[in-house]
Parts: sequence; C-alpha cells; structure tokens
Amino acid sequence: ALVKPTSRTHPFVNLMTPADITSDNPIVRWAFSREVLDRADDYFGDGLLIDSIQLLYSWPTEGPLMESQMWHRDYGDTKSFHWIAYVNDVLTEEHGPFGFVDKHDTRRISDYPIIRRISDDKFDRELGDGKKRVFYGQAGQSVFVDPASCYHYGSRCKTPRLAIFVTFNTDRPMTAPTSMIRDNAERLMAVATKLRPDLSPDYLRRILGA
Repeated sequence: ALVKPTSRTHPFVNLMTPADITSDNPIVRWAFSREVLDRADDYFGDGLLIDSIQLLYSWPTEGPLMESQMWHRDYGDTKSFHWIAYVNDVLTEEHGPFGFVDKHDTRRISDYPIIRRISDDKFDRELGDGKKRVFYGQAGQSVFVDPASCYHYGSRCKTPRLAIFVTFNTDRPMTAPTSMIRDNAERLMAVATKLRPDLSPDYLRRILGA
C-alpha cells in the first residue's frame, strides 16, 4: 500500500526496513543461512561484506525500457554475489523474470569506462551468437549470480513482482554497503549471533563492517 510507482528511476522499491531486522524475519534468516552466506563465502574465498538485504517490489511498466530494465552490469565492486529468490511465481515474460548472460558471453560485450545501459537491439548485435538466459521459477525458487561479472536485466513486469535480493561484495568494495546495513550493523550483529552461533563474532563483525 505504501508503494508509489514513478517513471523517474528504477521501477522497484525495497520494502525492507530496520524494523524488519529480527531473528524471526525469514528474509534475514535466509541471508545468514548456510545455504546463502556460506555459499557466498565460498565464492569469494577470502574477505566479503554484506552489501544489502532487500525485498524488492517491482511494479508494472509500459513504454520504453528504463534503468535496470536495460542490459547492464553492477558497478558496486569488481566481484559481487546475488542471491535472488522469487516470492511470487515468475513463469512468463509478463511476470518480469531475471535475464542474464554468463561470464563467458559477457566478454563479448564492448567494455566502456562508464556504466552502460544497453537496449535489446544493441545488446543482441554485440552478443552475436552468445546465449541469453532467463530465470523463471515458482515462488521460493532462487538463483545465484555475480551481477558485476554478468550482464543482466530485471523488473520488466506487466504484473507486480516480489523478490528477495541479498547481495555480497568483497571486503574492499568500490561502493559502501547500503545504509540499512551500515546504520544497523550492531542490530544485525545481535541477530546474526543468534542465528549463527557456529560463526565467530570476529567473522560476523567483519562481514557486517561493524
């Protein structure tokens, strides 16, 4: 009810608030779970930081593609890690599935010193015979992807979409973690300690930047 769609920026809004940082919140529980956090730790193989924990509501749009609906990479770091889980079924193009190409095919796309937002036609020309992939899934299904290394798009919705995005970066990111992580590090620390007693406090403080 609080969502106010706009055509001036990304066609989605994060519904997570600091009040949602509790050990009972299923999104927070998944963010610190073995299935998500431990897999992110394995991917980086060294230091990492939690960049964001989000529940993104994407609203239906018409007209030209804008912002994150176009092909792009994320530039918060040179290496990144998304866990994306659908909260509602995303089974057709109208539901706004996450689209991407793998690391190999991303190398086909011309490098630029600035952030690129690429139209479908231009992307197809640069991709050549590379393969575009789309993640469809029922509510509860998820995918792991490095959004800094793989061109991707999302939120091309004709019906509302809800999806969880938990993002990790290296421990020396190019941009700081989101304000919800930075401003609530101690609160997250208390919750993480309760959820993952198997992990040392020093480790948890490092990944939270606390």
